[in-house]
Amino acid sequence: MNIREIARRARVSHSTVSRVINEVQSVDPKLARRVRAVIDEVGYRPNFQARALARGRSHTVGLVVSELSGGNPFFSEIILYFERAAVQQGYEVLISFADTETQPDHIAVCVARMQERQVEGVAVLTFGMEEQLAKCAIDVPVVYAGADHDLRGVRFVRINYLPGFRDAVRHLAEFGHERIGYLSGRLGWSSMRTRFDSLRRAMKLASVPFDKDLVAECDHTWDGGAEGMRTLLNLPKPPSAVLCCNDVAAVGALKALAARGIQAGRDIALIGFDDLTICRFTQPALSTIQFSPRELAALAFQGLLEEIQQTPKKTNLEYKTRFILRDSTCPPRLLGADGLREVIRTP
Repeated sequence: MNIREIARRARVSHSTVSRVINEVQSVDPKLARRVRAVIDEVGYRPNFQARALARGRSHTVGLVVSELSGGNPFFSEIILYFERAAVQQGYEVLISFADTETQPDHIAVCVARMQERQVEGVAVLTFGMEEQLAKCAIDVPVVYAGADHDLRGVRFVRINYLPGFRDAVRHLAEFGHERIGYLSGRLGWSSMRTRFDSLRRAMKLASVPFDKDLVAECDHTWDGGAEGMRTLLNLPKPPSAVLCCNDVAAVGALKALAARGIQAGRDIALIGFDDLTICRFTQPALSTIQFSPRELAALAFQGLLEEIQQTPKKTNLEYKTRFILRDSTCPPRLLGADGLREVIRTP
């Protein structure tokens, strides 16, 4: 079905059909109603992509996120909220998954593929990709969330990790914790290093001693979190509180604790990072540092839209993390160091 057939059935010219489809206001209302009735009757769907390209605009933006293996819902939520923001402004979203674990330069492949499809801009919302992004040949506006590097043509959503870590550490310090552990994720990733550095700075601000022996570098997955927590529990003198690089690792840590009969919020304090929906449904509900996919996606799209439209007055693209207190923290056990070690090491 094409517009000439629509025109024949509606007994109008094909140019009239075209004007109705393009919502030209000068079309006689009676003719417009007749054309729309035929369109509805036959179920005609205009090729909006072809129309947009004919005008030199695709009304499509690209979104690059990390691949979704491992079950981390963070990037699924990024996709959801980014697309919602785009659709509200009349844009479609082309999504690409950067499999940088098996192909380190896959970001360049994703961006090149998107430019071939004539996207108007690209948001890269996978972290620790500054070096790879710098190597990309990019001819459209780009927004990236992460460290504020000097990359030409790239606009940054700056992630301020310190506020959330500062308030989380202050909360633990007020409880009396002095041995604070950390499940760090892979410190070879710049995003994980930035979080780690923010934690160390927060501990210094709270006058809490930092002990490198209480840092377990682990994979930031469910299994990685469980393994990292087991490493900390097996120390001669385990921490009384543990912060995690993300909520997925924290949930894995909860499983490792439960396997030894230890309860977060009673025997040990545990804090995650991200504030995924699952945090409200764990037992106990997980205290965390909020790094909202909804707010990050909205900021990224807003910045990208401003670049596409060449908006003179730019939005301040900074996301500040926040500490969310729930039920998984507590004071140090009153058993003393030896008593706590005995509780923790009980199978």
